[in-house]
Amino acid sequence: MGIDPALLERRLDELYEIGAEPDGGAYRPLYGPAWATAVERVERWLKDAGLETRRDAVGNLWGRVGGSGKAIVTGSHIDTVRHGGRLDGALGIVAGLTAVEALLRDKGKPKRTLEVVAICEEEGSRFATNFWGSRAITGTIDSVDPEVAAAMRERGLDPARIATAARDDIDTFVELHIEQGAVLESSGTPLAVVTTIVGTAQLEVTVTGQPDHAGTTPMDLRRDALAGAAAMVQAIESIAKSLGKPAVATVGKLAVEPDQSNVVPGMVVFTIDLRHPDLSGRRALEERIRSLCTTISQERRLGIAIRTLQEKPPVAMHPDVRALLARAAKECGVQATEMVSGAGHDAQVLAARCKVGMLFVPSIRGRSHCPDEATDPAHLVLGTQVLTRALHLLAW
Repeated sequence: MGIDPALLERRLDELYEIGAEPDGGAYRPLYGPAWATAVERVERWLKDAGLETRRDAVGNLWGRVGGSGKAIVTGSHIDTVRHGGRLDGALGIVAGLTAVEALLRDKGKPKRTLEVVAICEEEGSRFATNFWGSRAITGTIDSVDPEVAAAMRERGLDPARIATAARDDIDTFVELHIEQGAVLESSGTPLAVVTTIVGTAQLEVTVTGQPDHAGTTPMDLRRDALAGAAAMVQAIESIAKSLGKPAVATVGKLAVEPDQSNVVPGMVVFTIDLRHPDLSGRRALEERIRSLCTTISQERRLGIAIRTLQEKPPVAMHPDVRALLARAAKECGVQATEMVSGAGHDAQVLAARCKVGMLFVPSIRGRSHCPDEATDPAHLVLGTQVLTRALHLLAW
């Protein structure tokens, strides 16, 4: 089953040009003009490949080819973060289409229903709608923000019909994705089968002290919220390092009040992103961080409040799909390693309704979510070949 490398690269380039930003990268926010153009482009490709297309109530684009039974689905998300890269999401869509085209050409009509999906949104880069497309597919959207509803209507979508996007007729979802880290490249490994998508917790920490004059307040009388927060940030890093891989903790946002150069900071608010593939490991990481931050606040006579913004448990990939992906890799001449995904993916949401599996190819220097995002073209072809073989095993 031959894969056309030039066609694969050309389609990736075409998508990357849609929403291209003057200072680098691309931005295709949910329901925006670039998003709409990209969906139209992929729909044209699907139709040209002989697939029957439709868009569901939230704008997920489906391309379907005949067969019977519950569907075998491949694809990824079509939206991007700001200044996003060329491959995140786009690779899964383009590789899925390329794989299905090759199979239809070489093997004829599948026995099982086979679909390629361009999921409307995963990143949450325009609205607070992370996994909007996959949550619609699993029927887990409970409410719609008025801004999102207005944006839907601009694209001819009716928010009142969101529930109709839910599906219970998907058997297996398989996605090819870039790793978005440097594990594969550093080990010289061209391909991985994902075992688990990490569990995450996002915390917001508010540290309160006392704003005072920076020149007249002696150091020993200060209740400096920023100095306390800085000590907490260092402690958070130390805890994650002491627990060792695969535990990670990141302070990504920090706001200081009153944010003036000549005033001792009176309040700091910062976020903590915690990740671990084992639920007990993630909880242990969180408990240690909460405890140490509280201790630091007490030692420095500061107030502290910690609240959970978001929490998601780890999600294991289906063992049958993992075994099938490993077999497909071996039949394509490569021994795939196994690894945990440190980033979130639609598969973790779709796992509630169907069997899921993921393939990773290396990211050069581990770069992702930025214009430097890239993968060796040979690895892109290899990943697409393995995906093709996996779909063949599943649908023919």
